[in-house]
Order: sequence, then structure tokens, then C-alpha cells
Amino acid sequence: MAQQNLAVKLCGVLQSQSENEVTAREWRLIGQEQDGSQVFTWVSNRNDKEIMNIGVYTNNTKTLTTLHTFDEKLNIIQASVNSTRSLLIYVIKILPKEGDEVQEALYCPYLISLLPDKTNEPEEVEEGSTRQIMVQYIYGKSKKYSPGIRNDRFLLFKHLECIKIYRTPMFLNECDDGSEKWGFDGIYPEPETIVKVFSWAQWDCVNQVLFYIHYRQPQQSFAEGEEVKSPSEMTPTLSALQFHADLPHETVLNIPLSLPQGAGAGGGVGGAEGAACGSYEDDAVPLRVHDCGLDLHIVCDARGLLCVCHHYLYKPLDDSTTSLVLEDSAELKEGGVNFAYSVTLLHHGCVVHSVLPDLPWNLAKSLRPSYTLYEDNHLLVHIPMLFTHLIDVSLHHEPCAHIVIPVEASESGPSLAPLLGWGAHTMVDMNTLDVVTMHVAEKDLATTFKTTPIENKLAIIHYLIQHEGNLDLAEELMSWVCVNQGAGLCGAGAGVGGLQRLMQEYLVAHTYASTRRALPAAALTLLPMLPFTLHLKFTDIKVGETQVLVSQEKVWHSAAVVLSPRQRVCQFAEDTWTRLWGALTAAPRPRLRPADVLDRLRVSLHCYQPEALSRCSTPLSPSAGAPLPPRRPSLAPHDALPFYELDVCTASRQEHVIAANLRAVSVHVMRERGGERGGERGGESGGGGAEGGVHALATRWAASQLEAARSLCRAASRACALPYSHLRGFSLLDELEPTHALVLFKVLEQYYLSAESAAFPLPAGFSSFFTYLGWRALPHHAFMQRVHRNVFELQIDVLKAIVAGKDEDEKRSVNKKLRLIQLAGEARGRRALASWQHRAALQLRAREHAGALLSGGHSATHDRLRHSALRDTGGIAALPSGERLSPLDTFLDLLTAKASLNELDFNLIIEATLASITLYKLNLCYTGGIAALPSGERLSPLDTFLDLLTAKASLNELDFNLIIEATLASVHQQTAQ
Repeated sequence: MAQQNLAVKLCGVLQSQSENEVTAREWRLIGQEQDGSQVFTWVSNRNDKEIMNIGVYTNNTKTLTTLHTFDEKLNIIQASVNSTRSLLIYVIKILPKEGDEVQEALYCPYLISLLPDKTNEPEEVEEGSTRQIMVQYIYGKSKKYSPGIRNDRFLLFKHLECIKIYRTPMFLNECDDGSEKWGFDGIYPEPETIVKVFSWAQWDCVNQVLFYIHYRQPQQSFAEGEEVKSPSEMTPTLSALQFHADLPHETVLNIPLSLPQGAGAGGGVGGAEGAACGSYEDDAVPLRVHDCGLDLHIVCDARGLLCVCHHYLYKPLDDSTTSLVLEDSAELKEGGVNFAYSVTLLHHGCVVHSVLPDLPWNLAKSLRPSYTLYEDNHLLVHIPMLFTHLIDVSLHHEPCAHIVIPVEASESGPSLAPLLGWGAHTMVDMNTLDVVTMHVAEKDLATTFKTTPIENKLAIIHYLIQHEGNLDLAEELMSWVCVNQGAGLCGAGAGVGGLQRLMQEYLVAHTYASTRRALPAAALTLLPMLPFTLHLKFTDIKVGETQVLVSQEKVWHSAAVVLSPRQRVCQFAEDTWTRLWGALTAAPRPRLRPADVLDRLRVSLHCYQPEALSRCSTPLSPSAGAPLPPRRPSLAPHDALPFYELDVCTASRQEHVIAANLRAVSVHVMRERGGERGGERGGESGGGGAEGGVHALATRWAASQLEAARSLCRAASRACALPYSHLRGFSLLDELEPTHALVLFKVLEQYYLSAESAAFPLPAGFSSFFTYLGWRALPHHAFMQRVHRNVFELQIDVLKAIVAGKDEDEKRSVNKKLRLIQLAGEARGRRALASWQHRAALQLRAREHAGALLSGGHSATHDRLRHSALRDTGGIAALPSGERLSPLDTFLDLLTAKASLNELDFNLIIEATLASITLYKLNLCYTGGIAALPSGERLSPLDTFLDLLTAKASLNELDFNLIIEATLASVHQQTAQ
């Protein structure tokens, strides 16, 4: 929080305006106006005598104007000046002295003209009263009167009695020299009483709204189980008066309150003298009229956002009831009290309760929360010496998250109030005049994320992505939590699924935020039907030694408390209250749940056949041959994933998931909109616009899902600090140490489970990379379990990489690879065998090829490229088990068969035969000579060659080189034996 002091700044401004030494001291902020100016008083010396000055400072122009100078030092607690700086009203608080009959402070309001031709003598507006009195000018230029008349208005508040509105007319007089000057004769009409009895009031100078609490007879309710109140019992009601420039003011809000008994000045309505708790709180900024029995603060925004903040202390009793702490009794102090504040989010129709249990009495009594709107979407509640509380009050979605940020310990806490005209989130300490900028820095969020429970982490990720738009910091924090899963995930509900909950929140929040930014204006009304979170809700959080208990309640019939636009003075004007009424009367739209999409996927994935699907089944299908589009060019070197983002299968699982999400979003939105339009007249203008908006929403949602999944995958991979930045894909995994590979697998496994449980697609190429990583990092039985449960997808690229790899235990490894080939399916199994340069693969392919030709069937076309020489010493026999025929029997049968020689794959047959011969030799199963026929006749290899030449076949079709090489190789083998 950056700080500067108002007194020091204003002394510098005074010094720049005067050549003499400035002796200003005892600065006091006593008012604030709509234009962002502040009213101050200060004491200075003149002719060795103390005088008091009252002036107005405008920060935009850095000007301090002295309005009036008093010859004596006065206790001015509050003041206000009109927009033309010509009339000033202020209140003096006269404290009782020893020996006075009345031992209560006296409030006296005065009006003074600041026109240069007047004597500028203060005039008493009303007689002094022991009830608190405050005054405030109403801003807003009127066009109703003639140019020569200005009819300014100001409010006078007298606690527990009335609120009056005064008019101070000024006239443009013509002077003798022909010039014109404004004049005020000190005569003004009788004031109008607009509120008779009130217990609390607050003036919103920005929106020119007066909020006040008054008591009225309760409305009888016939709800079952509800307590029936007697007609004589008065209930508190919060009302709001909206003031206009040319139109009369109007009541726009009436909220029945449920205040604890004794709070406020309800006891004084019947005629009790003085304040209910014995002392008044003289709050000039923001201007509030109340005693210390009710601490209420209202935050209002022109977008239709209204928060009613109420702070109180109570202590639970033994009979499970609560009692307000209203007196300094020893029984209530003992054991601590509960410090609580409730925030009524009227635009959402709910109340958020926050409780800090068992605080020491002295600490709880001194704490005074301050409230301000932060970044348009959060209510910042600052609890001095304890923490800063960010409550999500966004208009874009339901309230769901809150962040607790601890603050540095201090001996005393400031009394902060919002300061206008000094920039966003600027507040002032009314005790020291320190200007504080309430800014939540990135380092504070990062530190809070690393040291607080999982509930705070979820809220921080939600805040960074959806409201702050800081995706880089969100990725860094996700990378950190992936590395520090043990120490970084703590708190109730974290457990094993803590990292998955964070990843799911990242995915959904990233997708919602990206979709909202990319949607056209015509489709923004459909956004409330999409999910924006999975796990966020108001939960308890413990920060250090402080525990914050948070709960939420629904406010029933909240729309009935706001005046409808048809009942307004100006029915066609749009302001805070029309927007608030629209938000409360809008029908709630059910959001699409990712669990519904997941249920459909679980059914459809049973029928999922990648080899039978086509890429054209999904509108968002990427082109296999086209280069990948550039992403985030400013961070391009760091944006790449550790694998190649390309699927080589016919139809990837990614497209299946994308298609399911597209259908789910489109069907859900069309169904909900169809139900809404059923009761409307004609619906929208034509059906094409609605369908176009649905298509834009669905396609952008699906595209944002893929981008969010890619971003999270990048964060998870970055967490493992992959050492080979120049390598990607399978070559990267081949270089990793076993321990490093296992750590990477565990992180990516959490990522895979998070994306699957949220029905999100995975980046292209991830499935093959993840499967190969599992092959390298897991034991074989664990790998096969995941294959059988469809966690690992045996696509052709990963199959080729697995079977081509070399292992220490070759015999067992070959059997494992053959089992994978069997599970991969017939088509992918053939392609994997064709790329495997091993004896076992050659023998299997040769048996299949020979069987197809000898049975009279058509053999599949094979690659005619020459195979590399074999030097392997392991493998399996190509012949059926139990048959003791030599490898050349198959060769000779194929050559003498009545089949088209063009269909023979000579390379495959020759190399498979030689591999089988080597196997027989190693197993000592070769007993001399070559058994060419089953009958046992002994023919030389040259006989086979002669049979080929005399066969009834076209000599042009024979590949003599291959036959001669094969025969010579066989002769060489026989001679050596």
C-alpha cells in the first residue's frame, strides 16, 4: 500500500502560493464533494494569534482555495460547499465544560456567503441540538430556472428527528457600472422535511443518493412457520432517495432489515434522548449520521452494484443463541467475542456473513472495517492489523469466491475512508490523513497462494484469470504447486485431489474468461449459460492464527425492494436503479455442467473407434498437413510444449471430446432459449440471429477449452524443469533419467485426470507423448493396467517408437511389445510390425504373407524396399508350434505354388527364412542338410533354384537377383554347417 500524507502535501501547496513562511497545522478533513474536491480546516498564525482557515482542495488541478478565515479556533466537524464555491455550510460541535448543566455536546449548523461584496458573517441555520447534525449540498446543474437564478439545495440531518432540504436562491444583480454579480440576501424559503424520523443515514456524493434507516409497521405475512409480529412493533427499513437536477427526488429502495436488538438508535425513536450508546461517530467522509450502536456502510456503483455492509460484535451463549456486545461488562469480555461483518449483495440477492471467532475484547472493540470497490468486481474489506478480504461481487456471475490476504502486524489500525479524485482504490486515514492506495500486488498474491490453504488458492486462480487477466502469473503459480504438491496443498478438502481441483478451476476459469473476451456483443447475453467454476464457494479459511468463517444466505423477493422503471419519475432514464432492477428481475439461467458432458462422453467413448472415424466429423478439426498457427508471438520461445502438437491417427480422441462439447453447448443453449422465448411475443428479430449467437458461443467455447488445456499442459511441463530445451517428443523422453521421467509422469497424470473429469480435450500429440512417457517411467504391469483401462492410447506413432526401442532384457521385452501389438488392433498392428526391424516381426509378417498366398487369398501390398540385415539373436519361430519343418520348406512351397509371382514379397520371405535358420542354429535344432519336402527327400538349394526356372511362369516376373542371393545364402549356411 503506497502512502503519502495530505497535511504535508497541502502545506507544500500553501507554501508555493505564498512568499511567507507557512505555519499551517492541525489539518482536518471535514467534507468531500461530487467533483472530487475535499474540504479541510487548518490552524495558522496571524499577528501572533491563532486563526482557523477552511478551504477546498482539488487534486486534479492541485489547487487549494481558502474559502473563509475565522478569527478564533473552532471545532468544525463537517462542512460542505456548493458547486460554484459561493456558499458554505458547516457544523460546529461545542463540547461541554466542567460545571455546565448539560453534559452533552451541542451541534450548531451555520451558513456563510463567500461572495466578495458581502460581509461574510456566519448565519445560524437552526438552533443547536444535542442530537447529531450534519449538512450537505446537493450537486447537479439545473436547467429548470432562468439564467439569472441559481437555486442551490442542501440537506440538513438531525439524528432521530428529521432530514430537511433547504433551498438557497441566488440572483444575478446588475451593478451601476453595467456589470453583473451574483448576490445572496440570506433569505431562503422554509425547508421541506423529506424524512421525519431516522436512526442512520449515509450520503453518496458520487451518485447523489441518500440512504437512511427508519422504522415502520411490519407487513403481515402468511408464510407457514413465520413469526407474526404485533402491529405496535416497529421494524427497521433501509430506504434510498435519489436526487435529480430538474426532477423531484424519489424513493427508489425499501429493504426490510433484520438488525440485532439494540443496534442502531431504534430505542431512541420513542423519545429517548441522545445517542443510543452514549456517543456519536462524527463521520464526515463518507458523510454518515449515526451513533456508535450501528456501524453500517453502503457501497453503490452506477453499473447496478449495491453492497450493504454491517459490522457488529457478539458472543455465543450457552443456550446456542447469540447476544450483541453493547456494553463493557466483564461477563461479555471474558473468553473473547466474535467479530462479524455481513455484506448484503443486493444485485445478487444474497448475504455473505464473515465471522472471526474468539477475538480479545480490546482488539475486537478497536477494529473498524473499511469497505471499497476494488477493480469493479471485488469488494475490498480491510480489517486493520489482521487481513484484507477480497469478496467477489462481480456482475458477470454469481458470488462464489473470496480471498484472505494477511497484512503486516501493527500496534494500531487506520480508520480508512474512500477518497475521490485521487485515483482508483485510494483511501485516507481520517486520524493521520495518510493517503493509502489499496493495491493488491502480484507478489502479495503469490505469497498468499504459497502459504494459505487450498480454498484461498482456488480463489486466487479464479481472480487472476477471470478478473485480473494475468495468465502469466496464473501459469507460474500452477507450475509452483505442481512441484510443491506436498507443502503447497494444505487445508481441509485438499487431500489427494487438491491439485486436480486447482487444475480443473484453471481450465474452466481460463475457458470462460477467453470466451467472454472473444464473444461478439450480440452473443454476450448467452454467456450466463456456460460454467465459470467447478469448486469455488464461500468456505472457511484460516490464515495464520486468524480463522475467517464465511457463509452465504439467500435474500427472498429481493426484486420487490427496488422501484420498477415504470414507477420512476423518469421512466426512460437508465441509471443505477434501473440496472439493479434488471439484474434482480432477470430469470436465472441454469448453467451447463461439465458433469453432464462427461456423462455423455463416458457412454460414447465405449463406441469410440479412431480408425473408423473421419476428421471431417468435427468443425474445429485441424489440418494434419498445415503448420500450427503461431501462439503468443511475444513469448514464442517459451510457449512450445515438450511434444509435437500433431496427431497422426485417423481421428483423435481430442476431436471426439471437442465434438461432444460443441453439441452439449449448442443443445443446452437452444433448449434454455426455447423455454424463455415460449412466453415472449415473437422472440428475437428472426431466428437467424439467435442461431448465429449459439454457433459463435459454442465454437468459441470449444476453441477456448483447447487453448486452456494447452496452457495448463505448458505450466505442468514447465514445473518439471525439463533439462533438454532443444529436444521435443520421444527423443526428449529417451534422454530423461528414470526418476525425472517418473516425476514428469506423475504431474502429467494429474493433468490428464483433471482434463478428463472436466470433459476437456487434450492438446494434439499429448496422448502419444503421455503413453510413451508411461512406457519409459512405469513398471510393465502398471503400464498394461492403464492400457486396458484406455488411459494410454496405442496410436501408431507411439507403437512404432515403443517397438523400435532397445531394452536390456531383449527376450522379455519382445514378448511385451508383441502383447501391445495384439492390443492395438489389426490395422495398427500390421503397421507397427512393418516398421519393426526385428526377427519376430519379420517371421510374423512372413507367416501372414505365406498363409494368404497358399490359401488362395489376396495378399496385402507390402513395402518393396529392401530390409536391413538382421543381426538379432532372439525371436520366435515362424512355423506353427510342433512342426519340425525346415525354414526353407515354406520358401520352396511359396515358389512352387500356383500363385502370381507378382504378389510375392521376396525380401520379406528371404529375410524371415534366414532369421528362422539363425534361430534353429542357435537352438541346436538343425541336424544337417535342409529338409526341403515333408517326405524327407534331400534336395540341394540349387534344386530349388532350378525348379523356379522351369516353373510355368513368366521369366520377366522373376527377380533373379533376389532368388540367387537367397539360394547362395542358403548354400553358404549349409556349407558352414
